[in-house]
Amino acid sequence: MDHENKAEMSADFFRGVLLKVAFKPEPLRRAQAALLYVALEGKTFTADVLPGEITGGDTTLAGCAVGSLATMRLIERVERVKSPAKSRNGAWVNVWRLASGRVETVKTWLGRQGFAVDQVQGWLL
Repeated sequence: MDHENKAEMSADFFRGVLLKVAFKPEPLRRAQAALLYVALEGKTFTADVLPGEITGGDTTLAGCAVGSLATMRLIERVERVKSPAKSRNGAWVNVWRLASGRVETVKTWLGRQGFAVDQVQGWLL
């Protein structure tokens, strides 16, 4: 990430996302949708917000979901903080929010992926 909140994937990270898309498309899609639901509520969040029921214990899934959403310009970085998750032992993480002006785009993405926007309110946080 540069200082202007433009998301750029490194080659290694891009490879990781491609592997998730190829071999774990449903878990990645669900993780992306869960993060977008949080973003649509107007809340800021970290990748740590995803519960184990969504990640299935895959420690890289949340990062791939966040990175791919940022690359699609659906979410944008707000700041870096120490992770609120105890399991992260105070590691620095990015805080995200819905990208400015992207509400309709996010709703369209969710709809095309088979997720309803009007049925889920506050279920993660």
